[in-house]
Amino acid sequence: MKRTSILLLFSTLLAMPAVFAQAPANHLEGSWRLVSQRSVYPDTVIITVNIPPSMKILNSTHFSWGYQSDNGIDVLAGGGRYTLEDDTLYTEYLEYHTSEALVGVALRFSARIVGDLWYHVGEFPSGFRLEEVWRRIE
Repeated sequence: MKRTSILLLFSTLLAMPAVFAQAPANHLEGSWRLVSQRSVYPDTVIITVNIPPSMKILNSTHFSWGYQSDNGIDVLAGGGRYTLEDDTLYTEYLEYHTSEALVGVALRFSARIVGDLWYHVGEFPSGFRLEEVWRRIE
């Protein structure tokens, strides 16, 4: 009996790191699909409707984002490291992007989760505000 208890305790201790390794590091970790987008410029607002599939995937330290136009010709993608401070300030550090001008740029967004929606608002260096809503993919 004592040997079985020790073996059970030892097995549990060995399995614990695997259990914790699978737990999300934060509430943004996972897969997301874009459901709405507004680009706010000083003189105009562009509301994107009929959004082609756009996905963002985050692990505990990195994100990747991709989009393909309806015609299948235009592809945009980017990714790199990210940070999340106080569960509300999300910063992307672009290490690669189809637009070379964005490589090396840090983009800061407010982040708010309501249910399975992620509200994401931030300023771009080119002078517009991006307002997006992403839905978690199960």
